Amino acid sequence: SVGGVIQPATFTLVSEVSNGLTCPETVTRTYSIQDNCGSTATCTQTITVDDNINPTGTAPANVTVQCIANVPVSNVALITDEADNCAPPTVTFIGDVSNLGTCPEIITRTYRITDACGNFIDVTQTITVDDTTNPTASNPALIVVPGGPAPAPDPLVVIDEADNCSVPTVLFVSDVTDGNLCPETITRTYSVTDACGNQILVTQLIQITDPIMPTASNPAPVAVQCIALVPASNPAVVIDEADNNGVPVVAFVGDVSNGLTCPETITRTYSVTDACGNVINVTQTITVDDNINPTGTAPANV
Repeated sequence: SVGGVIQPATFTLVSEVSNGLTCPETVTRTYSIQDNCGSTATCTQTITVDDNINPTGTAPANVTVQCIANVPVSNVALITDEADNCAPPTVTFIGDVSNLGTCPEIITRTYRITDACGNFIDVTQTITVDDTTNPTASNPALIVVPGGPAPAPDPLVVIDEADNCSVPTVLFVSDVTDGNLCPETITRTYSVTDACGNQILVTQLIQITDPIMPTASNPAPVAVQCIALVPASNPAVVIDEADNNGVPVVAFVGDVSNGLTCPETITRTYSVTDACGNVINVTQTITVDDNINPTGTAPANV
C-alpha cells in the first residue's frame, strides 16, 4: 500500500493446462500477480467442464404395414430434431424388438441420441405389422364324372392361390350334394387362408352322370290266329331289363301294323328307361295268321 492506500496489482495469465479428459475436463489456469513494488506471486484457478444434461429428440412417427417384408429399414435420418446444450448429438440405431405375435405383430424400434459426454436418451418407434387383406384364388374347374364316384378332395386343384404377404394354405372344407340324379351335382368347398387368418372360400362343381344305357332283350314273338286274339300290352313280358344304376322301368310305347292280312305283322314296342333317363326300345313281333280252314255242312241231297 502507499500512504495506507492499497494499490491495484497486475494479473497476468501465465498458463492454462487441461487434464486432457472429457466429462469432466479440468482446466488449471495460472496467474502471476505483481504489485507496484515488483513483488510477485502466483495463483491458480480450476475450471471444470462437465455436461450432465441429456440431449433431446423426438422419435419417428409410428408406422403400420401389411407384411413383414414391408417393414422399413432403420434410418437415423428420420430423427430430425436432435439437439444438445453443448454440441450436436449423434443418433444411432439400437435395435428392433418384436412381441413375437402375429396379426398384429408389434415391433419396437429404438434409436439412441448421445451427446459428446455420453449423456443419452432412447426414443422408440412402433411398427405394427397387420395383414388385413384377404388372399385370392379362383374356383377350380368343373369335373364331370361318368358313372361316379366323385374323386377324393385334393387341395392341389386350387392352382392360383395368392396373398399379399405369403403363400396361403388351401384346405378341404365340405361336399354338399343337390340330391338329384343324372346329373348329381356336388358342390365341393375349399378354404384359402393366409398367415393372419384372412380367409376366402372357393367352390368346385362335380357332376356325376350315367352314360351307360340300360339293357333288355326283345320279348318272345307271339303268333295268333285272329286279330281279336292279339294280347294286350304287358311290360312284364320284358323279363331281363337291367342297368348299372338300379332296375330300369319298362313301359308300353305302341303297336305298329304292317297293314297286311294273312299274315298281318304287328310290331309292339316297349321302352326301357333307367333312373338317369337313358332309354332303349325293345320290340315284340305279333303275327296274326288264320291258317285254320272254315267249317260247314253240305246242303241235303236232292
